[in-house]
Amino acid sequence: MAKLPRGVRSNNPGNIRHGDPWQGLAKKQPDPAFATFTSAAYGIRALARTLITYQDKHGLNTVRGIISRWAPPVENNTPAYVNAVAKQVGVGPDAQIDVQQYKVLRPLAEAIIRHENGQGPLDTPNTWYDQATIDKALELAGVEPPKRAAGPVPVTRETIGATATAGVGISQLAEAAPAVLDAVTNAQDSLTSGQISRVVVGLVLVGLAVFIAVSQVKRHKAGVL
Repeated sequence: MAKLPRGVRSNNPGNIRHGDPWQGLAKKQPDPAFATFTSAAYGIRALARTLITYQDKHGLNTVRGIISRWAPPVENNTPAYVNAVAKQVGVGPDAQIDVQQYKVLRPLAEAIIRHENGQGPLDTPNTWYDQATIDKALELAGVEPPKRAAGPVPVTRETIGATATAGVGISQLAEAAPAVLDAVTNAQDSLTSGQISRVVVGLVLVGLAVFIAVSQVKRHKAGVL
């Protein structure tokens, strides 16, 4: 088995040097030059916090500016590093970016991880860590992924009752609202039966159920209930 890169072995994929009292530092620091963290999430957090500091404290808001400080030419092929990161992030080297945004910070951090450690075994942008690890690290750094929109709620007797109760706060409406669903179901059956009388009855039931529900709401607002 091939030896893991230095940064991966020390849970420090950004190759952060000693000097700052980072969260998650391991008690033992076997590497004389680079920090060792208790988990990859804390190492990636340090990477992300450094990028945020570059922007907030030093005004660096382009890939070229950030990487030129991160990997100065005295130690690195900085132009190649800049181009590789800019390509993976999907912006020009001199385009302005905001690392406080998840959609910017995540690909930037992952591009740095990949460049610092080479090709890893995973089919992820950074090739060493899964999405959950990256997201946990960014949350520790204070940048959370956007909230996912909730999916549609299925319409059932239970959800109608629960929604009505939550919105109005009265049990009467919760009891009346399921009748709407029953009436709609009956009306649907009627409409497909071909019998005019059942259609009329179904529509009346729908109207009656809605009237009851609305009346309960109005009485509640008026302070009757």
